[in-house]
Amino acid sequence: MNVQDKILLKELQERNQEVFEALFREYYSGLLRFAEGIVFDEKVSEDIVQNIFLFLWERVEYLVITASLKQYLYQAVKNRCFNHLRNIKIRDKHNVLYLEACLNDRNVDLADTGISRTIEASILNLPPKMAEIFRLKYQHVKSIRAIAEELEVSENTVKTQLYRAKIKLRASLQESLNLHFVF
Repeated sequence: MNVQDKILLKELQERNQEVFEALFREYYSGLLRFAEGIVFDEKVSEDIVQNIFLFLWERVEYLVITASLKQYLYQAVKNRCFNHLRNIKIRDKHNVLYLEACLNDRNVDLADTGISRTIEASILNLPPKMAEIFRLKYQHVKSIRAIAEELEVSENTVKTQLYRAKIKLRASLQESLNLHFVF
């Protein structure tokens, strides 16, 4: 940690609000862009970055920062972004399992409830390539590698398209079914 960061940290520990606000103005927009590059969601990114600054303000006297303050902030945002993505993935698995169970349960008639029509309509509203990738993954239960090979695209392209499809479908299904559906 350089001398300037040591002085900043000491001022923060002494609850110097002007130093905190200057630090916020200096790093907020860069941290926000950094977070958006990981989670692809502006609102979530804003929450993550604001929570980091809140955490810094509330816990600064307990923090042990060995690297630069800038490095600490970026690492903290990165860790929070990955935690957010991991939580989404866990909820995603649970919701996919629930949906699969509903689709496989002969006692649940999705056609009568209109859910299957709503899901199909939401998939039709996706861009064609994105919809195709989503169908291959979730309706034909193909692996990301198999989809990439079949469509002659990279695995990262498949992952990105699936991620974006999930965001669009989540928003569409929440709106039309009034569900809290997270893939």
